[in-house]
Amino acid sequence: MSAIATAAPHEENTGPSSAPLWKRFLRFWFALEPMRHAWWETLTMRGIIAWAAWLTLRQPSPFDQYPQPHGLAVWGVDFTWLGDAQLSSYLALLWAACLLLYVANVMPVLTLFPVLVASVGLGVLGNSQGAIGHTTQVLTVVLLAQWMAYVWAAIQPRTHLPMPRGFDRQQLAMDWGRQALAATYVVSAVTKLIESKGDWISDTPYFGLQVVKSEGMGFYDHLVPRIAESSAWIGQWMVDHPMITAVILAAALPLELLVFLGLNNRRIALFFGISLYVFHSTVTEVMQLGFLYHKLLLLALFVNPVFWVVAGVKKLVVRS
Repeated sequence: MSAIATAAPHEENTGPSSAPLWKRFLRFWFALEPMRHAWWETLTMRGIIAWAAWLTLRQPSPFDQYPQPHGLAVWGVDFTWLGDAQLSSYLALLWAACLLLYVANVMPVLTLFPVLVASVGLGVLGNSQGAIGHTTQVLTVVLLAQWMAYVWAAIQPRTHLPMPRGFDRQQLAMDWGRQALAATYVVSAVTKLIESKGDWISDTPYFGLQVVKSEGMGFYDHLVPRIAESSAWIGQWMVDHPMITAVILAAALPLELLVFLGLNNRRIALFFGISLYVFHSTVTEVMQLGFLYHKLLLLALFVNPVFWVVAGVKKLVVRS
């Protein structure tokens, strides 16, 4: 049986059944079906992840000092060399070579490790300047999870323990990466609830103030008014329509909180992947916040568009 056939939804989930409708609904969306990606799927997924990593590594860090050490910098770990302009061209070649080898599935334990170190280092440098950000944090977490999966796959034969769900090492790397990505969303949702003391949804009408603040931050970054693409009117609309704003923004919280359900099977992974991608795209338009790495990782690990295109073409061919 082909990789497509084994990975596609089971026939009993979509075909006629004597089971009640509600049972078929639950089985279709929530059945535990490990995602056994074919080699060409993992190749394209690694390509997207590598591209996301390259976007962060292709140029040196704008910082080369620790004015306010944070994270590993507190322990004396030196990442300031990532901001060395003289080293940057050589480092870019190293990162490119490592990422190409990672995409080609060549010794990923070794080839992914320098990329992981650099991704951690850039985060430490950025967060040691006096303000904390998390732009590339999600990418670093996914790279770490994948590297740990490759390490486990390498030592697993000596342990005589079975691979989780019978995965090969590439499937395991994508599975652990997907779990790590889902975990970042769940942590984000739980943090919102904890920090707001449960009032996050009732406070959503004030989100309009955040839109106005973001607009101002964008102006002070470049000192150029962005009248043509100003989103200040959106902020005012949110303040003027608190109930509608609460309904719209509240929908994002359960998506983040329940995204772990997207680990069950391809169908619900597709639902959460597209929903969160649309959510991030909306925030990008409203607040000029990119969420580029979130979008790329959702495409690679949850949406996996190449699989659905191939599966759709195959169905059309069979029917014809």
